[in-house]
This record gives sequence, C-alpha cells and structure tokens, in this order.
Amino acid sequence: MGPPPENAGVTPEDLLRDFGSLVDAQTKSLRGLAMATDVGLETIRGWKDMGRFPRSTDDFMKVVRTCLQFLKPEAPQQRWRVADWEARYHEAKRAWENREGDRRPQKPIPVAFSEPTSPRMTTQVYGGDYVNGAKNSVHFGDVNHHHPDQSGR
Repeated sequence: MGPPPENAGVTPEDLLRDFGSLVDAQTKSLRGLAMATDVGLETIRGWKDMGRFPRSTDDFMKVVRTCLQFLKPEAPQQRWRVADWEARYHEAKRAWENREGDRRPQKPIPVAFSEPTSPRMTTQVYGGDYVNGAKNSVHFGDVNHHHPDQSGR
C-alpha cells in the first residue's frame, strides 16, 4: 500500500478544522450546544479544541445541524449543507479508522492468573484427580454435581 493519492479527500483534521469554524460561526455557547443537542460539553469541546475525532455520527450530525440553525447573521456563508457535512464526516471517518488501524499496537493477551508473590500463597496438590482433562486440579464440593435430595435413596 503506497502513499495516499494527492487528492485523498477530507482528512480528519480538515473536518475538525471546519467544524471549529462552524461552531465559532453560530450563536450558542458550547454549553448551549450541549444542552440543545444532548451531546456532552466535554465531547463537543474535544472535537472542537482537542482534535478528538467524533466516533458517533449521530451525535456529530446533531451538533452540526444545531450550529447550522443558529448561525450568526454576520458569519460568512457556510459552504456545506447538512448532507455535505454528513458525506464529509464519513469520508474523514474512513481515513481516521484506517490510520487508527495502522498504528494500533498489538496488545498482549492478558494473563488471567499471575504468579504468587509470596511462598505462603503457593498451593501444591499431590496426586490429584483428572477432571476435565487437567491433572492436579483443586475442587471444592461434589464435582459430579450430585445433590443429596436427588439421589433417590
């Protein structure tokens, strides 16, 4: 996979820069936007000021629609309608997901049980039974799940 073509489309950075301009061009505060859209204040601030890519199409588009409804009269004419914003969002999201996939580190498989840290915590079983294919298993109670009231005696 070579370098992206010259016209790679809308990058996540392009989308977020334009989103910041849109938020600045409307009359509501960030808190007002959050209240009007039911999208968290910190979420909107993360998109606008911190470069966090919006993971939820619905939330992002709610905020965009609200911004477009409350543009300042003196704001420059917006280049994009709602449908344009949605198409640009999906294009930028594809680019963002591809980047995230490229740099996602391989996570080690978590170990369910760690080694005991103290000799007193060590349990040794001598001559254990084979249960479910494992020798030296420790079992509490009746491993065959027989209940005294069902023994038929």
